[in-house]
Amino acid sequence: MRAVRVAVVGATGAVGREMLRILEERRFPVDELVPLASPRSAGRRVAFRGEELEVRPLSLEALRGVDLSLSAAGASVARSFVREAAAAGTTCIDKSSAFRMDPDVPLVIPEVNPEALEGSPRIVAVPNCTTIVALVAVAPLHRAAGLRRLVLSSYQAVSGAGRDGVAELVEQVEKLRGQEEELTRPDPAALPSGATFGKTIAFNVLPRIDAFDEEGWTGEETKTMRESRKILGLPDLDVAATCVRVPVMVGHAVAVLAEFARPISPEEAREVLAAAPGVRVVDDPERGLYPSPLEAAGRDEVLVGRVRRAPGRDDALLLFSCGDNLRKGAALNGVQIAERLLLGRG
Repeated sequence: MRAVRVAVVGATGAVGREMLRILEERRFPVDELVPLASPRSAGRRVAFRGEELEVRPLSLEALRGVDLSLSAAGASVARSFVREAAAAGTTCIDKSSAFRMDPDVPLVIPEVNPEALEGSPRIVAVPNCTTIVALVAVAPLHRAAGLRRLVLSSYQAVSGAGRDGVAELVEQVEKLRGQEEELTRPDPAALPSGATFGKTIAFNVLPRIDAFDEEGWTGEETKTMRESRKILGLPDLDVAATCVRVPVMVGHAVAVLAEFARPISPEEAREVLAAAPGVRVVDDPERGLYPSPLEAAGRDEVLVGRVRRAPGRDDALLLFSCGDNLRKGAALNGVQIAERLLLGRG
């Protein structure tokens, strides 16, 4: 791979910093690294390859001459620069939701649908972190047995809401420390709440991520369902999701019920998963081996376990998958896309 000029947009955030670490770890051929962020964060410094680089404010001028943009910014920011930068010759890999459902923009998990990168598109969207953790596990089984129906229940870490989400959990845990008795019969009016989650997240779970629509689905659930259909190339897939925020720092978990076109045993499923890229099978409950978010934190692979047959069915399986939402669920997936695009271009 030739050395390229790389910009990381949102370089001071959790995902942006993870992108910098992964570029360094994987020895990505960076000729020059350009860290960009909002004007509020400009002037701060980020570490890359032993140097402290000053963060510049994001602008089209700052992206001039950049070969590759890895963006960890939000959707509104992405809409403000991605198309113009791509038209000027920059390959833009965007983590936000801005372009995921655009029919002209590929939505890519490299282990699942790398063929979507054929033709070296200038804009590529990175899926939602929950979608990635689910589909890295489900896609190999779909290729083996033909997916007919998918039901997902997610358990999502507070870091998915950014640094504010992490800070809110830490603050609430401190406030509630030593109140074990009170928490068994809490006074709702006395419980701490914050701007990020609305309700108490410490010692609690919240079945709401993003706003509710008129049918009762949250934005996160709608994203997960729509993205799953697009990535798998199954526009009519019967899929339902319930997305829940849990008081975990890093690591999303997804409980999966998958129904297939033919019978598939847990034993066959484990063999398929063990051979699949990006998957590590952790499935020996008698020895205490099963996935958890803490064990997935910092890992590149999605951990998959608890594989079992649905009651009374030989064509349906349940499983549990966990992945680092900042790493494979965001930063690593973007860097993997960049690696494939650069390899494809020689």
